[in-house]
Amino acid sequence: MTTRRRAAQVLTGTHLTQAAVLLAQPPGVLRAVAGTHGVPPSWIVRVLGVRVGAQGVAEALYPSRDVLRVGVATDVAHALSMLAAARVWPRYRRAALISAASAGVSAALGLLIAEAGP
Repeated sequence: MTTRRRAAQVLTGTHLTQAAVLLAQPPGVLRAVAGTHGVPPSWIVRVLGVRVGAQGVAEALYPSRDVLRVGVATDVAHALSMLAAARVWPRYRRAALISAASAGVSAALGLLIAEAGP
């Protein structure tokens, strides 16, 4: 197994784990990460969990550079939307910025893996 393939599997596992946590315990996760103030409604966190889970499932079922690149684009779009949300809804700023950072890191890692050697 190549290093690129192993790294892609780790990223996929991370997405699936993140989705499971977001779907199972949205209020608890947010309070642990963002504090007790400005916690978005659970349904919003669950929607994010579904989005991240769908990305992880796609990566698991179709492990290719093209799927990783689509995931990178999705993560970049999510990060940008969270930056906008942080500005529009100051109450949720901390949670939105944490989500943006997480998506940004995921996008950067996905891009590095997708563009790695053969």
